[in-house]
Amino acid sequence: MEIKAVITGDVVHSELIALDKRDLLIKVLHDIVDELQKISPMKMEMFRGDSFQIVVGRPEASLKIASMIRAGLKSYSPTDAKEVWDARISIGIGTTDYQGDSIVTSDGEAFKLSGRGLDAMGKSRLAVSTCWHDVNEELDAGLAFVDDLITGWSVNQAKAIYLSVAQDLSQAGIANNIEKSQQNVSKTLTSAKESLLVRFLNRFETIIAKHKEQ
Repeated sequence: MEIKAVITGDVVHSELIALDKRDLLIKVLHDIVDELQKISPMKMEMFRGDSFQIVVGRPEASLKIASMIRAGLKSYSPTDAKEVWDARISIGIGTTDYQGDSIVTSDGEAFKLSGRGLDAMGKSRLAVSTCWHDVNEELDAGLAFVDDLITGWSVNQAKAIYLSVAQDLSQAGIANNIEKSQQNVSKTLTSAKESLLVRFLNRFETIIAKHKEQ
């Protein structure tokens, strides 16, 4: 059976989001997912108002997508928000035995791993559970680093990372987009540890692509 990734997430402290900003939050999430379709085909459904589930066709791209969803939410946070927008995200990678008319009624290994990962997440905001024990062991420490890194990003850091990694803009392109100097952009990306993030995302992609073909 085909290996896919299922992303299950919920918006952190959604109760603090003003009612007049709820529609904006939903629009931002849909816009981010639409933009990330170029990384992998995917389908998203939202439920309970602040939760979402995404089936990702290319499981090796799932961590990049999850990271960019969090970066995108942070970067599009309203300036008057009580707290910078973010999400808890659990990725499950495995088979999908049954895909119904809607994502939330579908079932399979990837769905179960994703849901259980979110339930067991505790205070962290990023988790990956695959059907391969050796992969889970190899990724464990690196994922903790990535989670801590993303959680600590400022809005400006998240915006620069999103434009660089998700939109593949050059530093000059980012500088033009956010109306800052290229030197400022360079410092922002360095402080956000972009190179280390990209290095781990590339390693993740290699590992998952290799295992799904075995």
